Amino acid sequence: MAPGPADGAAARDAEVARMLAEAPIARIAEVVYGSNGVFLLELDAPDPALPTEPLRAVYKPVRGERPLWDFPRRTLYLREVAAYIVDSALGLHRVPVTVLRDGPLGPGSVQRFVHVLEEPLTEERAEKLEPQLRAVAVLDVLINNADRKRTHLLVIDGPSVKAIDNALSFLPYPRQRTALIALGGSQLPPKLARRVQDLAGDATRMTTLQTRLRRLLSESEVDALSHRVAELAEDPTFPVLDAWDGRPFEWW
Repeated sequence: MAPGPADGAAARDAEVARMLAEAPIARIAEVVYGSNGVFLLELDAPDPALPTEPLRAVYKPVRGERPLWDFPRRTLYLREVAAYIVDSALGLHRVPVTVLRDGPLGPGSVQRFVHVLEEPLTEERAEKLEPQLRAVAVLDVLINNADRKRTHLLVIDGPSVKAIDNALSFLPYPRQRTALIALGGSQLPPKLARRVQDLAGDATRMTTLQTRLRRLLSESEVDALSHRVAELAEDPTFPVLDAWDGRPFEWW
């Protein structure tokens, strides 16, 4: 039996994952400022968090992907979903629910649209986001994210940090580039270190994660992810990245 849309989703995301994958599409509009083809979907289903509003999603069809020299062609949409699956396996809840579906322009990734917080943050509330930023940084180490710009970190109501645009990830060789480069050399917070160590030490969970990722990534990419999990569990320290290659200046 083929996996359903909720396979790999956090328990609390299962219903939203199902709706994202199966609810009829009522409207579609292009997001014109993306480097790849990106569309906003309005689904014929209510948003569980905003019952008076329809559920909206960001749709990235494979046919809209611009070829890149360093990533295999027609795989970016799969990497978006894989990043969400890893996030869910760790229980971080930083990546909005992301599933595969066949949309108006063919297969692609569909990610729940999140509403950015419009009111300014007080200093006290902003400080509460620091642990969440470190959680995103842990995720990015594990998925080898080569494209963590500041604009890919959204603050929503809560306040809470959500990490979007996760497609440039999972290469089997070191490629991490991030606006959070300043964390390099610092220790993971104990709670985050335990999450990584618990995953690394649980053979059943790791096997399940690897099985799910093999549907989306190459064998070498899944193996590299597994090695990164083991390495970070053994030494829970954010890697020190080269200031030139690790973070392009315009990202800061």
